[in-house]
Amino acid sequence: MNRSAIGASMVFLVLQVCPAAALDRPVVWRDEDTGCAYLLTPQGGISPRHRRDGTLDCPDVAASTGVIEGMGRDIARGLDALQREIDRLRERYNDRP
Repeated sequence: MNRSAIGASMVFLVLQVCPAAALDRPVVWRDEDTGCAYLLTPQGGISPRHRRDGTLDCPDVAASTGVIEGMGRDIARGLDALQREIDRLRERYNDRP
């Protein structure tokens, strides 16, 4: 390839990457009434901001409430209930005449 083709392909590749670099980062907004933080996107989206431990970024939420641990307990509880229901249906199926 000649130098102009290589140069043109390099410019083309750089221009392909630029739209991804042009995306604006979300802005943190804190509600005056509740004190909770939200992420606002330039496109108009809003979502609650979370701390590193998974809790909501609100002043009344303790930092060590353990959202992840609570979610794990809820999933385990749901799986236990599902297992009990499967066992009940298996017994019902096996006991039919």
